[in-house]
Amino acid sequence: MNSIVPTEAELHAYLDEHLDADRHAAITHYLSQHPETARQVEQWRQERQQLRAAMEQWPASPTPARLDPFRIRRTLQSRQRRHWGIAASLLLSLSLGALGGWQWRDADMRKTYLPMADATQAYRMFATAEQGGMVDVRNDDPARLQQWLDHHFVQAAPLPDFSAYGFRPVGGRLMASDKGPAAMVVYQNPQGQAIVYYLRPPGELFNFGSGNRREGSLLTQYWRQGRYFYAVVSPDSPATLPLQRAVEPGRPWS
Repeated sequence: MNSIVPTEAELHAYLDEHLDADRHAAITHYLSQHPETARQVEQWRQERQQLRAAMEQWPASPTPARLDPFRIRRTLQSRQRRHWGIAASLLLSLSLGALGGWQWRDADMRKTYLPMADATQAYRMFATAEQGGMVDVRNDDPARLQQWLDHHFVQAAPLPDFSAYGFRPVGGRLMASDKGPAAMVVYQNPQGQAIVYYLRPPGELFNFGSGNRREGSLLTQYWRQGRYFYAVVSPDSPATLPLQRAVEPGRPWS
């Protein structure tokens, strides 16, 4: 049995059950012999369960239920199955109008689709004044935070520099998405106001480009670059207005 010490990435893959049977068994044996590592893995498992439970049970949040990402996915999946059934039953008689039907289906689904809703939820859960301490990595050195991102993501974009607008990084948090690991980096200004830089792998029903949308007092600006989707979430205030104007989705900072 392979006794090589598992990497952090392998431990996350172990939690996600993405390893082959031999490697899974090897890590299970390793954890039985290393209780400290086993406790860390169990902590990650509990945090993922808490995150999923919090995002599914959001009644205390002022965010409307229709904006919950899990509910959005279920709604879109249900509509997709329904429209597939309609398309199959009418295929022979409506073959000439199929293209128009698919265009209508996509337009109908886009009415309820919210790009990067998970980035906005991450801000509400972990970057508010009440939740500001909930980070995995507390570090104000951009180079160290970039190393942390590079450890978990292949060819991630450079961490943006918002110091010209009074915001500096204070820490990061590794999260889970439906297609793999996601991460957020929290920035704060001297007054304690927070913004979030968020990235995750593709996993949407629609291949959206760049844009922005507003939920209450929060502005989510998003784009795709290379392997990942990115977003900056910031609250409306005089302090964040210059930064929001500078964030041009689709053209990340160098």
